Amino acid sequence: MAMKAPLSMQSYIPFRTCGQCVRHQYLYPARTTRFLSTNNRLRSAAKRNPLRTSRNVRSREQEVAKYRRSMVISAAGIAACAVAMYGVIKLDVFGIETQQPKEEGGKNDGNSKDTVIKLEGSEGFPNSPSVIRIQGQDGVEQVATGTTSVPYFPSTIRLPRYQEESSSKLVSGDEIPVATGAEGEEEYQLLGLGVRTVSFLKIQVYVVGLYVAKSDISELQRRLVKTAVHPPGENQVIANQVGATSATSLVSSERQRLKELLLDEEKGEDAWNAILKEDGLRTVFRIVPTRNTDFLHLRDGWVRGITSRAQKANAKAKVAAEGDANPGEFQDEAFGSAMGDFKGLFGGGQRKNVPKGQTLLLIRNARGELDALFSPDSAKPWRFLGRVLDERLSRLVWMNYLAGKNVSSEDARRSVVDGVMGIVERPVGTLVLKVV
Repeated sequence: MAMKAPLSMQSYIPFRTCGQCVRHQYLYPARTTRFLSTNNRLRSAAKRNPLRTSRNVRSREQEVAKYRRSMVISAAGIAACAVAMYGVIKLDVFGIETQQPKEEGGKNDGNSKDTVIKLEGSEGFPNSPSVIRIQGQDGVEQVATGTTSVPYFPSTIRLPRYQEESSSKLVSGDEIPVATGAEGEEEYQLLGLGVRTVSFLKIQVYVVGLYVAKSDISELQRRLVKTAVHPPGENQVIANQVGATSATSLVSSERQRLKELLLDEEKGEDAWNAILKEDGLRTVFRIVPTRNTDFLHLRDGWVRGITSRAQKANAKAKVAAEGDANPGEFQDEAFGSAMGDFKGLFGGGQRKNVPKGQTLLLIRNARGELDALFSPDSAKPWRFLGRVLDERLSRLVWMNYLAGKNVSSEDARRSVVDGVMGIVERPVGTLVLKVV
């Protein structure tokens, strides 16, 4: 049995072993490099995206917020400009002579005969079925128009009876001699009025009112009742056929059906065409601009309406003829010549400008001829602009305000219809007996 070495001998390392380790270190040194390689890395460290830093994220959010604030401010500016434009147009704050009803009322307190009677006009006369007021001619009556630029229209006007006597002698630019007395003048009664507006902003252009000669009111009654008895289409206004032929007035239900007929987009044109086509009815359109305008602007609006209605009537006649070679009512050369005469009334050497507040009259005499008169000043005589002999042209001008889907003034059309409803409720001929 071998003896165990003492502890002091166990911790002793032989010198030979240490020499082998030192010799191995010098004979076989450690390789610190790799052949066919480089110390530099082929791929450089990935660079950070500058847009992904927390600082750039904050700046981008600030820019987005700035753009949003700019958009909100721009939208608010556009809305404010639109409201300001509408307010300026609606209120007409430039150059308006504000009426003082209280002062006018104070002036008329001492004389009851000169009291101004203010009637509702622009909203279809809600307080009265019409503006027909056949009474004495001493008082001064006014009808409210609904606009501050031209606040009132006279309920009656007087015009000289020049058509039958000296119209052939008058030339464009002549002044109509002022007539004195009832024999030299004809009185016209207001049927209805309204404001002509354009564009979606409802810019006011002029106030227009339709007048009828008082001596022809009975004729207008007769034609309205006749239209009620024999309306265009199948449905008749008067249900009682036994007394239809001898009817001289209409009851409330019949007046309502006649009103709907006159306002109808299709049948209304045929109804008004039948009323205006016959001779013997004298009417006048009184036009007063609410802002400065010119004759060419007014003429272009009328010409567009005349052309559109003439083309529609010709197309309707062509369909009804079913291939017949007969031309429509407005396709002959005479109508084209009348159109040229109408354009010449408001062009050429005539005065081009029509300032605010001045009056233009379109007169349709008993034969359907159209006269144009202009008054630069109420204290001066009327100025004769010219005449168009063809009845068809004046009828189309009247239809522009009274019938169809698109009229020059919807307020004027409804006001006139309300006015004629006040006529047909009375027996034919009784209105003229009330004229003093």
